[in-house]
Amino acid sequence: MFENQYVMDIKRYRRWTAPTFYKVKSFWPWMVIFAIGLYGAIFFRNENTKLNWESLAYMLMLVSVYRSVFFRYMLAGKQFKMMRVQYGKKQWDCKVVVGNTIRLFMDGEPNNEVFWKQVKKCVEAKSYFDLSVDNDFVRLDKNGFTKGDADSFKAWVQAEHPEIPWEKELPEFDK
Repeated sequence: MFENQYVMDIKRYRRWTAPTFYKVKSFWPWMVIFAIGLYGAIFFRNENTKLNWESLAYMLMLVSVYRSVFFRYMLAGKQFKMMRVQYGKKQWDCKVVVGNTIRLFMDGEPNNEVFWKQVKKCVEAKSYFDLSVDNDFVRLDKNGFTKGDADSFKAWVQAEHPEIPWEKELPEFDK
């Protein structure tokens, strides 16, 4: 049996859910739009055109920086704020007990139970494991094991449940 415990707060939530912005595939198209906006701003300023065109170029630059760098970080903050309102807490203890089933606890209270036949795949990142269940997942912090450790957990799951495929996390989330 394995136990995993950690405190979910805004810092951890953002680290786990907001990808590294420059590793996201949509980053580079937004940087192309930024370059077009920058070129346009310089061009329109030097040509003494109407201020509307120069403003449009600055707006393109602003939107591209927001969408490429800040959007996912701010979205994660908004999602966490909604969970805070739902739970009525700024942070909460998460505990996952792994054995014949996967039991989840929030602040010591039972929250959910997942059966191994529901787990579609295991995804491994540098700092966590995700056990994918339908459109959701159970996350275990690699440093949060109170019984067992990350390496023995991975070996145990691969030995006990060879039918569950293992994958590496997407590069933008692998932190």
